[in-house]
Amino acid sequence: MPNHRFSVRNALSDMPSRRAVLAGLGGLAALPASAQPAALPLWAAAQQKGLLFGASSAWEVIRDPAYASLHAHQSRLMVTDKAMKFDFLRPREGSYDFAEADALLRFARENGMHFRGHTLVWNYSPPPWLKGKSSIEIERIFEDHLETVATRYAGEMHSWDVVNEPFWPDHGAAGGFRRGPWFDAMGEAFIERAFARVARIDTTAKLVLNEAFCEQNDRLGIAVRTRMIPLIDRLLDKGVKLDAIGLQAHIKPQVAFDIEPFLRFLDDIAARKLKIYLTEFDIDDEDFPREITKRDEMVAQWTTRFLAPVLKNPAVEAVITWHLADKYTWYREPEVARRRKRDFEARPLPFDDAMHAKPMATAMRQAFLAAPGR
Repeated sequence: MPNHRFSVRNALSDMPSRRAVLAGLGGLAALPASAQPAALPLWAAAQQKGLLFGASSAWEVIRDPAYASLHAHQSRLMVTDKAMKFDFLRPREGSYDFAEADALLRFARENGMHFRGHTLVWNYSPPPWLKGKSSIEIERIFEDHLETVATRYAGEMHSWDVVNEPFWPDHGAAGGFRRGPWFDAMGEAFIERAFARVARIDTTAKLVLNEAFCEQNDRLGIAVRTRMIPLIDRLLDKGVKLDAIGLQAHIKPQVAFDIEPFLRFLDDIAARKLKIYLTEFDIDDEDFPREITKRDEMVAQWTTRFLAPVLKNPAVEAVITWHLADKYTWYREPEVARRRKRDFEARPLPFDDAMHAKPMATAMRQAFLAAPGR
């Protein structure tokens, strides 16, 4: 098997320098005058209390100089949006497409950022070529994928979402697990196997179990929360290297919300000596007024309502927004936008389409600075 760790370094060294490209556009470190923030960058406010702040991106941060500048100024953690998901890395059987992941890693290096991979294993959206294969074939593909990808980036990663969204009770599977190729072939054991394999390959990255919905106090949120702690205990009892629990925190004010059960859930995780990352934070504004000023104010209010109590738990060590500016939010992706009840464009993030700070950015900064030190 080729040494993928060295191959990624070689591939990156052959790429044009991002710094050189952006130098001709006014410099990577300098934001446009209209977008110059007057306040402390979010990463710096977070760092004062021992927190790490970052954001996800895809090709946009490579291709949009203004967005690149925003990330460089506000973030110290680059997270892959789609670039490391199985179906994006492996659109065809027998080959890998590392171009986007490599480019994001290069960007992180050039800007003094940590790099975080999302996600090695997920039972959602398998590529068509994976369907219809036997369990034995699925297991072989699973092991090859983990070996190839984790080896390529070993030593480069702050953390991996080793397994993403293990639960989806509505699938009716035993234990409330999400059905998909890995679960259907191996049952719950796919989770332990994934963590064990990656731990052997990458000895420096933090290994994370990432889940959605836990902040919700509706039927789905409660069902997932109640299954997460027993799963964590089973993994720890088996000696699995598990460093942190990722909680996506896509806050949906239109869904039943009660912060107290969620805070108790965080306490349960912290009691197991695990760190907590808020991995995909944003505020869904679908049910807020159309008027932008009022809508932005309500997004900021919900930001404070969620972050202020959550950050009191010292186990929470990272806050990551799912993208950084509204222009690139996943809520504007055509398939997602079509499902929204309202016809206005979503504004769920701390910076707007022009990369200007919004009230949400102020609320996040204040929450970071008010948090106890880690």
